[in-house]
Amino acid sequence: MGITAHRKQKIYLAATMGYGLGSNAPEEVAFYSKIREDMKDDKKNGYMGIIRED
Repeated sequence: MGITAHRKQKIYLAATMGYGLGSNAPEEVAFYSKIREDMKDDKKNGYMGIIRED
C-alpha cells in the first residue's frame, strides 16, 4: 500500500525534530531511517543549508 503524503510529512517532521516515530510499520520505519541517515550524512559532509553569497 504505500505511505500517504500526509503521513510522510509527519514522519519527516518527527525525524528532523529528533522525535521518535511511534510506529512499527516497516515502510514508515524505513522512511524515518532514510531521513535520519541523510541528515547524518549531510552534517558529516558540511551540507548545512543554503550557502550565503553576499
